[in-house]
Amino acid sequence: MIINYLMTSIKASREKEISPETQIGISNNIAVTDIEKDDRFKILKFIFKFEAAFTGNGSEEIGKISIEGFIAYTGDNMDKIYEKWESEKKLDESITEEILQASLNISILEAMSIAKMLQLPSILPLPKISSGEEKSEKKQKK
Repeated sequence: MIINYLMTSIKASREKEISPETQIGISNNIAVTDIEKDDRFKILKFIFKFEAAFTGNGSEEIGKISIEGFIAYTGDNMDKIYEKWESEKKLDESITEEILQASLNISILEAMSIAKMLQLPSILPLPKISSGEEKSEKKQKK
């Protein structure tokens, strides 16, 4: 069970001048980089790193957001999870989805706010509202 999280590092940058015609691409990556066992608090710390890279017109980097932190986890299978990490540097299948999803959720929310401050596009596409008239026109054209 995830009991807490903490962001330990946030770095963000963007180019000073971005042409209005620039087609911006965004790529995101999340990874668990280490697991630490904390016997004092009886938890595992899943250290993660999230990166979002903004590229212009295909290749040149025009912005970057990097977030590092950890997720605090407790549960019955902590020893098994930690031993697998120590021997193989792989997350145990029983925890992979939960830890990566939590890390991604935490990071995306923060990265969206940072992207807005830097006047970069949203990390995730925002919902679009369309009027009923547009839907009717599309149906008639088919």
